[in-house]
Order: sequence, then C-alpha cells, then structure tokens
Amino acid sequence: MKKYYLLASLVLLLALLVFSCEIDHGLFPVKYTIKGKVIFFKGEPPPNTDRVEVFALKEFPPKDPQNFLYLGQSGALNYSKGDEVDYEIQVSPTSYQMLAVLWKEKGYDWTLTGLLGFYTGGTQSILPDTVVVSRENPVADSIDIYANWEVVSKDASIAGKITYEGDWPTDTQLLLLAVYRQRPTSEMQFLLFENVDYTQPVFVDSSSYRLAVGSGVYNYIVLYWVGKKISKITDLIELGFFQTPENPGQPGKVDIASDERKEDVNIHINFNAIQFP
Repeated sequence: MKKYYLLASLVLLLALLVFSCEIDHGLFPVKYTIKGKVIFFKGEPPPNTDRVEVFALKEFPPKDPQNFLYLGQSGALNYSKGDEVDYEIQVSPTSYQMLAVLWKEKGYDWTLTGLLGFYTGGTQSILPDTVVVSRENPVADSIDIYANWEVVSKDASIAGKITYEGDWPTDTQLLLLAVYRQRPTSEMQFLLFENVDYTQPVFVDSSSYRLAVGSGVYNYIVLYWVGKKISKITDLIELGFFQTPENPGQPGKVDIASDERKEDVNIHINFNAIQFP
C-alpha cells in the first residue's frame, strides 16, 4: 500500500511540475517605473527649501491646480550631491501628461507654483511631453528633466486679476502668465521663464493670481495662449499685458522691493480683438 501512496505522490508532483512550466509567468506583478536624471542648470537652492521631488502627473493642465492629480512621486532628491541627480518613480501602467520637478517650501504644502522644471522630450519644446508606461513598455528610461532654482528663489510677489471679454477659443489648452524684466525679443529670452504661472484656469470670466518674483523692475507682464496644436515657442499667442491708466496701450512697469507684494497688476483680455490660428 505504501508503494501505491509513494507512486501516487510522485505522479502528482510531476503533474504539478509540468503545470507550473506551462503557467504564463507574465501574470506575476510587473514593476512599472519611470526614471532618469534631474539636471539643475541654474541658480542655487533657496534657504527655505523643504523638499524637492519628481511627480508623475496624470493630467496637464490640471483641472484643479491646487489638488493636481498625480500617480507617483520619487521621494526626496539629494540635490546636495551635485547638479545631476538620478530619480526613479514607481507608477501604474498608464500615460502621464507631465513629469515635473516640484519644490516644497518649509511650512507649506506642495503646489504647482513650485514647478522647477518638467520633461519636454527635447530642448526645442516648451510644453510637457507625455510619458507612457505599459505592459509592453514597463520602464520609461532616460526621462531627463532640466530644473531651474531661480524660479523659486524669490523675495517678493506680484498679484492681480485677469478678466476676459468675448468667447474663448474652443481649442484652448492652457495659459502662460509670464513676468519679464524686459520684453523678450528672441526665442532664448522667451525660454527664460523665470517667473511664470502655468496654473491659470481656462474658460472663465475672470481669475486672480499671485506670482513670486525677485525684487527689482519688471517691464513686461504678459499672458500667453496655448492651443492644443501649439508646441513651439514661436507659436505662442499674446493675449494681453499689464498696462497702466497713465499709459494705455503700452506695457506698464512694476518696481518692487524685497519683501513687498505689489497688488492690482491687472490684465484685461478681449478675445474679439485677437486673431487665432
């Protein structure tokens, strides 16, 4: 009888071995990751820096800039080791419309106003490039991001209201509110977005903003329109700029001191007076 039990056990063991060889091992959990380098190319970390991390954002522009949807983050980056820092994010298999380096100020929560840089897929693009992670492509590698410390090294702020007149273009994607010391005249000057707000809502009658800046004189505070087909800096549409009542039709100047908040830097947009592509 023992021989029969032994034989039956051997048969069962062989059957299990054969069955296990035929199992699709791809059914086991797959490690989905996004990784690359963060390259800090300008400036130094401000003293009020709490943390810097890379976020994988599901949507851009976000429907709610204050509670943006993200599905993964890298953990604190050790930027003290040098200008290039490796990062890796565990994510779910889906598409990510923005891979962003975010800066967190001490005593405050994460916000897109702490955007140091994002993945564009190339040096000529000004917009985020989508990163896709799937079962066929579980690891998105070499997703390198350039980050600029100067966008958060600020000691003052500019605030105002933006009002809109007329109908919004149906293919509106996002708005760029930019504050320049001088009106940009070249692509390189356009690209130096040291004071920029990506979080203005679209399809609204009005909105308000508060943008951290460095103290000094600013001669051009402008709002740009980005349509769904726009990908190059030369395609940006200027919607309007800040102008003073004393000099209507011309850019207004803002002179701001350290620790000062300049109010009522307002911009009015008339869509009926703008030619869109």
